[in-house]
Amino acid sequence: MFPKKTISAALLLLLTGILFPHAIAQESKYMLGILNYNAYCTDKQEPYIEFQFIIDGNTTHYVPASADTYAAEVDVQVDICQKNESGQDEMIGQLHYILVSPQIRDTVPEKGTYFSDTRNVQVPNGDYFLYFRLKDIHGTSDTLKYIDFIQVNFPGDKISTSNISMYERLSASGEGGVFFKYGYALTPLFQQYAPEKIFALPFTFEIYNTEKVLGPQQDFLVKCEIEEIGHLPKPEYTEIRSVKSAPVSVFLHFFNIYKLPSGNYNLNVYVMNQDSVVLASSSAFFQRSNPSVQLNLSDYDDVVVEHTFVEKMTNLKQLQEDVASLYPIASKVEQDFYSYPLKKVSLGELQRYFYNFWVSRDPHDPEGAWNEYKKKLDYVQKNYGSSVIKGYRTDRGRVYLQYGPPTSITSEEFDPQAYPYEIWHYYVLGRQTNVKFIFYNRDLATNNYELLHSDYVGETYDPLWQMKLVNRLSPNSNPDIRTPEDYWGGNARDHYKYNE
Repeated sequence: MFPKKTISAALLLLLTGILFPHAIAQESKYMLGILNYNAYCTDKQEPYIEFQFIIDGNTTHYVPASADTYAAEVDVQVDICQKNESGQDEMIGQLHYILVSPQIRDTVPEKGTYFSDTRNVQVPNGDYFLYFRLKDIHGTSDTLKYIDFIQVNFPGDKISTSNISMYERLSASGEGGVFFKYGYALTPLFQQYAPEKIFALPFTFEIYNTEKVLGPQQDFLVKCEIEEIGHLPKPEYTEIRSVKSAPVSVFLHFFNIYKLPSGNYNLNVYVMNQDSVVLASSSAFFQRSNPSVQLNLSDYDDVVVEHTFVEKMTNLKQLQEDVASLYPIASKVEQDFYSYPLKKVSLGELQRYFYNFWVSRDPHDPEGAWNEYKKKLDYVQKNYGSSVIKGYRTDRGRVYLQYGPPTSITSEEFDPQAYPYEIWHYYVLGRQTNVKFIFYNRDLATNNYELLHSDYVGETYDPLWQMKLVNRLSPNSNPDIRTPEDYWGGNARDHYKYNE
């Protein structure tokens, strides 16, 4: 009825190379590498990118470092590039060095051994592609590769902010952290993933030029909020502080997220003057997993639908269908509602759920928000649905409703060996750039394309997608073969790689 639940990409990456999903097994191991990077600026208006690396020592190879000690070495390279007028990469900066582990007394480190480092690279303001390459010098695995995009923009005559850094743990005692900054031991919240065990979400960011723009020792406001994507921020996750102007202001805060439900969130910060006019802002995406917080039908007992547009929705069968159509855009907690058999839920309970759903998204015009969504439902029904299956229940319909229209679509119906397929490309989706979804049609008779693979966090990730795509005429069950042999008319690999 609804899309199958899959391992989130954050967890998948932890299993196959953490941030580097293309890690290759080496003697039954993967080299696990975690990285984090943010843009900052000095008080002299010198922008730079801060890179943080953590390597799992248990997944690297140790060699003699002295007569009785051993160490591992990882070749770290980051190329910082811009596109020139011809569309080619032009290197603006580079980080390249050998990251050496602490020395140990055995070739096998103790469980939980990590080694880490922080490096800064100064760059001018601009938009950059980051090309990462990490290699275990003494191992046999392939180089871990990763590409991402970052914006560096710190104007000298305006107030601006750094990126937001979120942490799993922050300690003033200097214990339990991996990095040290602002006088604290910090454990970064890598993968922007906050599991149930995390009760608090500390974060920091820097604010620049308030003294220059506002004058010395002037008061300004900083507003912080946690916003579930598609919802309005709640008061319990909103706070405003008064701060004094300075060349560089360091802001440190935390939210109690013990009762924050599972879902996708933005952590937003706003720098405002005394009249609440926004002068600068920043945002960071994170995922929360908190299965202990669940929905109950009684949660909607206080919702009043009288004298609202929902009061007239008295056709039980149609309202069941309307409620079901909300699943693609429902939050994790709201999706718990669908664990109840809808046929056993009363008309009043359906009405209260439905009205609360839209009021939480647009308290000023919930009916208008529903009408706009209905237009999207009509679109996916026309383009992806049929008389047999509703458009919102198809994979393409669900992705369209959940994420919006893609930037571009590549469609192929006549590949000699592959099933008919579509590649949807999003330039920017959430915190990720260059995101792709691959759908294919296995039954060849209907318009129901299934989601085969995506590199978006939380979606179906299948490293064998190329083999499964051509399984129509070339079945192969060997999991070690990930790419099919080239054949005349086969362009799926090129479409995926160059659809940018």
